[in-house]
Amino acid sequence: MNKKHIGSSVFETIKEWEKDPVFRKAVDEHVEKAKLAKMLKDIRKQENISQLQLAEKANVTQSVIARIETGTSKTLPRLDLFNRILHSVGYETLIVARKKGRTIQVTLAA
Repeated sequence: MNKKHIGSSVFETIKEWEKDPVFRKAVDEHVEKAKLAKMLKDIRKQENISQLQLAEKANVTQSVIARIETGTSKTLPRLDLFNRILHSVGYETLIVARKKGRTIQVTLAA
């Protein structure tokens, strides 16, 4: 009798899904949202402020901060919004592009 480990079929299915560009894009976006969520939450905790306090400083609602921090937004936060939130507590937003030893960096204005 040929018994397969139950987990092996799950991993095989995931490997097949990874070949699908729509699935891959969704996974990549989820990972990016999680990175931004962690960054914002870490900054807020470093500044020792609540979501509401950060929202007031950035002139957004508390639910905007919560959606970014929990990753429940359907899309990544807009760059201008994320930049405004970071600037409201004194952080600069840097965008860095790297390619084969070349680096280009810009700092976004408030």
